[in-house]
Amino acid sequence: MCKRLTIMTKTLSKNKNSWLNYLHRLKDKTGEKEKLELTGFDDFFNANDFAHSFLLHSIPFVYLLDYQRGTYINMSENFAGYKADLFLKGGIHHLLEIYHPDHFQVFDSEIFPGRLQILKNIKPQEHQNYVFTYNLCIKNKEGKFENFLQRNCFLSDEIGNPLFSMGILMNIDHHKNGNSVVQTVDKVDAYGLIENKAVFKQIFYLNEEDKLFSKREKEVLLWMADGLSSKMIANKLNISENTVVNHRRSMQDKSNMPNATALVSFAIRSEII
Repeated sequence: MCKRLTIMTKTLSKNKNSWLNYLHRLKDKTGEKEKLELTGFDDFFNANDFAHSFLLHSIPFVYLLDYQRGTYINMSENFAGYKADLFLKGGIHHLLEIYHPDHFQVFDSEIFPGRLQILKNIKPQEHQNYVFTYNLCIKNKEGKFENFLQRNCFLSDEIGNPLFSMGILMNIDHHKNGNSVVQTVDKVDAYGLIENKAVFKQIFYLNEEDKLFSKREKEVLLWMADGLSSKMIANKLNISENTVVNHRRSMQDKSNMPNATALVSFAIRSEII
């Protein structure tokens, strides 16, 4: 394990629900492994219709990861310029060496613990029916960072511990999302189709300053708290109504609030206004 990886592991191990700590706990229980069938992942491909949709735009990369051993059971060739053997032999150690540190910290300490919480509220046998999607940054073979979109589902044991993750990644360098990571969770229905509305959506910011409301956003928020409509606020601030709406949506994303009422309530509780 490289020096950077060792430091990263020590730094993030403070969060007991982090991804690395979860894998470490599972590794200690390898002898208790249940006999599980991996055929359930077939529905994952059918639901996402990868062969027909993604292949029209770019080549997807597929992986199957055993959480108990921290190893890849299968991996597509030429992912970010790397041969599959590097992942099959190096396991998650190779992944951590090329994972952007800031993106990994968000995934390890915030996104994955959130996933465990979401899965707790779902019956273990239904875990494979939920598709988790988020964007991440990986260093390619040439040493440059590329942006990818990952979609994956889990196969868990009878008490709900995710044991296998199967997913697909595609390059989204032309559609990168700036300094944020967006995670959504979709449910596959009885016909193997993704439901129209996401079950869950959350935005994570890589930089602390991006989590804060701007001066203009706070001005909009103050008028919202007074009960003014977007049009009325636009007249007050001498800006377009569309700009007001964009500011409101930005604040909802940053605070993960579902609507304007919840946003104002959040701002008051957090003493932002």
